[in-house]
Amino acid sequence: MINIWRLTKIQLISSFGLNKALHTRDVKERRKMILLTIGILIGIVMMAVVSFGYSYMIAETLEQIGRPELLLAIMMAVTCLIGFFTTIYKASGVLFGSKDYDLVMSLPIKTSHIVASRVAQLYVLNLFFSLMVMVPAGIVYAIKVNPGVLYYLYFLITLLFIPLVPIIAATIIGALISWVSSRFKGSRIITLILTFVVIIAIIVGSGQINGNNPQLLADMSAQIADQIYSLYPLTLMYVNAVCSFQFDSLVLFIGFSLISFMLFTIVLGSKYKAIHTGLTTSFSKNKYQMKSLAVSSPLYTLYKKELRRYFSSSIYVLNTSIGMVMLLVLAIALLFVSADQLGQLVEIPELSNYLNRLAPLFVSVFVTLSCTTSSSISLEGNNIWILKSAPVPTITILLSKIAVNLTITVPIVIVSSVLLMISLDTGWMESLLLLVIPVLYACLTAMTGVLVNLKLPKLEWTNEVSVVKQSASVLVAMLIGFISLLIPVGLSLLLADLNGNLVLLGIGLLILVVCGVMYRYIQSKGELLFRAL
Repeated sequence: MINIWRLTKIQLISSFGLNKALHTRDVKERRKMILLTIGILIGIVMMAVVSFGYSYMIAETLEQIGRPELLLAIMMAVTCLIGFFTTIYKASGVLFGSKDYDLVMSLPIKTSHIVASRVAQLYVLNLFFSLMVMVPAGIVYAIKVNPGVLYYLYFLITLLFIPLVPIIAATIIGALISWVSSRFKGSRIITLILTFVVIIAIIVGSGQINGNNPQLLADMSAQIADQIYSLYPLTLMYVNAVCSFQFDSLVLFIGFSLISFMLFTIVLGSKYKAIHTGLTTSFSKNKYQMKSLAVSSPLYTLYKKELRRYFSSSIYVLNTSIGMVMLLVLAIALLFVSADQLGQLVEIPELSNYLNRLAPLFVSVFVTLSCTTSSSISLEGNNIWILKSAPVPTITILLSKIAVNLTITVPIVIVSSVLLMISLDTGWMESLLLLVIPVLYACLTAMTGVLVNLKLPKLEWTNEVSVVKQSASVLVAMLIGFISLLIPVGLSLLLADLNGNLVLLGIGLLILVVCGVMYRYIQSKGELLFRAL
């Protein structure tokens, strides 16, 4: 047991860069880590506030129909659903994609202990999200219902077991996707396609809870409860245990979750080497034939290298392109569902007006979620010396990384914006703003990611998940993107009496100026920051 704890602790410390933060003597590094910690805490508080507000709005509706316990059922289902689909593409990297596989397997430690430590790492990452969703929901339920003491005891106990079953299901599906794709040439592309299909199916399938009947939540509370319980039966056990204080349901929920998790870990531990070998097996490509070689400019050559590196990592692509996929799906959906109907569906009567006024910022939300540059330098890892010694200007290296980010975002932004122009029937000025502002945000996001990654690099890592999803640069870039959207949205709502196009035009000019300043900073300071890595 002590080996499992030590391995888990080492992996978590390594993933989040805590070892360097705790033991560095560099004053600048300490100051940087303090500011980073403050930023992360602010982000956590903001997430908690948003989660609390969302839970409170749902509770208000459920209170009117006399079914407040559905709040915990809905939020538990949301927690499991999001944890499930994020773990699908995270599990393979954590369990089977680590660079330290040979090193760890050579240690005098049981394979089952190594597997248990990696599964524990997945559990800790999922538990954090569960806490962010379920704790605010539990507080709202307590405010509305004022339950007895047993509620708080059962709620805290069950909270630890909610992520277990989603981890099992997601790991199995993620491993199956990797195994199926590894049987074919172009395995990474097949992995991406299969994973995107699963994620989109989950999103569409989960939308069917409300899609069959827009008045379901208000008029037919029993039906929505049945749908949630049928989709995920553990939700019924959870609600009976926490809300009705049924001890047998508590034991059943904990027992099923814990036993399933332990059996899964034991089976995975016994077959780990075989599974790892199967998943890492690849087919050789066709025999190389000498052909005439084309000569390209340094920027284009580096761009092609960065693009190949991007598509060579499934976790990298999935984490940074899911926003673009969701944007495209929503833009297509709005061709068939009017903004007014969508507003009724999500119970926001003025959604049509908000979309017409804030459509450029709505599209930009998905753009800020698709920042490839915030981890592109960190992914160079120990090979960063190759780029640093290359006979090309540093600005060319950084621009090649920015160009990849724009390649991922701009084409889909243009297509989605055109679709939104059709569905929202925008005028020429609205259409121009809908096209230009998201593109400006794409430039802003790409340059922000580069600068943040230069300031907060993570070059020592064992698996790509720790860089793409858990590194400080990714979290900070995401927080900056969120703030850069929150301020314009707030201004647009506060200045609602003014012409909306005029406000958006001012926002666009401001973003353009910021992009210009950031580009000049990259030109002047980029080389110094890059050489200091």
